[in-house]
Amino acid sequence: MPANLPPQYFEAEKRFRTAITPQEKIAALREMLGIMPHHKGTDGIRAELNTKIAKLNKEMQKKGGTRIFTYSIRKEGAAQVLMLGLTNSGKSNLLSILTNSTPEIAPYPFTTITPAMGMMPYENIQIQIVELPALTHEFTKKWLSSLVFSTDLLMFIIDLSDLSNIDILKEKHTLFSNKKSLIVGNKIDLANTEENLNRLKKELATSVIAISCVQRKGIEDLKQEIYNSLSIIRVYTKEPGKEAELNEPIILSKGSTILEAAREIHKDFANNLKYARIWGSNKFNGQRVARDERLSDGDIIEFHI
Repeated sequence: MPANLPPQYFEAEKRFRTAITPQEKIAALREMLGIMPHHKGTDGIRAELNTKIAKLNKEMQKKGGTRIFTYSIRKEGAAQVLMLGLTNSGKSNLLSILTNSTPEIAPYPFTTITPAMGMMPYENIQIQIVELPALTHEFTKKWLSSLVFSTDLLMFIIDLSDLSNIDILKEKHTLFSNKKSLIVGNKIDLANTEENLNRLKKELATSVIAISCVQRKGIEDLKQEIYNSLSIIRVYTKEPGKEAELNEPIILSKGSTILEAAREIHKDFANNLKYARIWGSNKFNGQRVARDERLSDGDIIEFHI
């Protein structure tokens, strides 16, 4: 039975091959495990990856280091977003609003002690939102780096009414500066938060999305910004002479080609692909295109083999 591994798996495999530290290698291997479909065709590959992880841990122990514990969250939906923030910033409340999940919400610090998650609907796709425990100077969970390494987007939540611990956020934001991220300022409904919003933009030298969980202000704009920041596109398929299937899009990275879309369906299908016809806002309807034609969000593809 073929493995039918998706393109995201090979991207993670590339990160594994270029990783330098054992921790980075383990994080990439766990990402590959999380992406890999579960069926008989992947049993051998799954066993091989687990063997590599065990070997890396054993090598670190021999060198006198402690065993690195990594925490893995299986990716679901079109993409995964990690939500980080200081205590009482409103992360749990925002998670419940975005995903209709029911995390524990309370006015006292450190309510979230383990990751909580839910699925955020966006038009015709679902995006996984994962809330992590509150950030502190001492926040050194061994699994944090592996989660950050494998996720698609970081979302930092800040209480605009209290910037007294902004140095912690700046420290963590700098630490993960090589990862795509969003800065979200919550509680814009409270007095004098506009001044703090401007200060935050200046100190972090980046844009900040202002929201209010209490008033549900800015939530739809945030959803749109999350989707835009993920740098993904949705494309659809159709059979000759039939209408397009618009309920289940193929999710691809921006810049992906016709061939990569075909590979997402099936490896053998991609190998036999001769050309495609395409419908889209930037195309002539039904235009014949080559396998290396780059796709745009909303394109409809008719494959010919």
